[in-house]
Amino acid sequence: MQASKTYQLLAVLSTLSVAVWGCRKDVQEFIPYKPKLENLDQLLLQTPDPTTQTVFQFGGNVIPDTILAAASGVRIFLADTENLFEDNTGTPVPCSTCPSLKVEVTTVLRKGDFVARKLPTSTYPESEMLESAGAVYVRVLCGNKELQLLPSRYLKVQIPASTNHSDMTVFTGVVDAEKNLTGWSNTNEPAFLAKWPLPGSGALQDGYELIVPQTGWSNCARPLTEQGSSFCVTLPDQFTALNARVFLVFKNNNAIAELTGTDESSEFCFPQAPLGYPVTIVVVGKTGEQYWLANPFTEIGTNVQLSVTPVPLQEQDLINFLKSL
Repeated sequence: MQASKTYQLLAVLSTLSVAVWGCRKDVQEFIPYKPKLENLDQLLLQTPDPTTQTVFQFGGNVIPDTILAAASGVRIFLADTENLFEDNTGTPVPCSTCPSLKVEVTTVLRKGDFVARKLPTSTYPESEMLESAGAVYVRVLCGNKELQLLPSRYLKVQIPASTNHSDMTVFTGVVDAEKNLTGWSNTNEPAFLAKWPLPGSGALQDGYELIVPQTGWSNCARPLTEQGSSFCVTLPDQFTALNARVFLVFKNNNAIAELTGTDESSEFCFPQAPLGYPVTIVVVGKTGEQYWLANPFTEIGTNVQLSVTPVPLQEQDLINFLKSL
């Protein structure tokens, strides 16, 4: 009899246990948020001045030879526009057949703008450092259809500059599958010293003239030929390639090197930093809603390994700093 009661009690407890677990709320597993670099890049893109982008609109007519004068002072020459462009199938597209033709011109002349637009001044894949007089992006749209230059055609581009180096050449942008620029490829075509009249005055603008073989990114630059060495920066553990970007900003040259890292490591490196150049190490980071900045000054030496600690900074102060580069 006692055994029977014990069995009944166990059966009741078992039933209650099932009922309790059956009514138990789902357990929510905590998954830590991984910061996205895109959040940081949105801030960086607030840095360039609006004059660095100019859009030209045409519609439904033959376009005579013309000069597109961007707000930044860059000039793009369009010539023989009925035989200048093709679509992505290789079919020629005369400009007069486009009800709406749009030419977008983006110019990058300042070091802060190179940082903001994720444009290293180094070749790909060699990672050879370049000194740049300026980079230009040209995008041509017939309606919603993007156009490219026909084979053997080119754009003439003039870039204002205060330097007068005779060894500048034309580099074109190398992009990945997502159309992100990863570096520059040397066309081995010279960039020519040039002067042209400023509008509304008799003064002349000094700069460079480029013969550009493609739309997209082009760069007027020259290599920094000094021997190179690895340059590495280690950040505190909370910073990785997911939420920080690290640059070498050259003091006396219009040159930027972006150091690369991984999602798991706080070390960022550039493989071939030219020796002897004074640089500012610019670290920009974001954790949650907090922005961070470090900008120590140093000189490039052999196999550099530096530890750098960013400090918290307000968003607008960070933007102002990048504008000052």
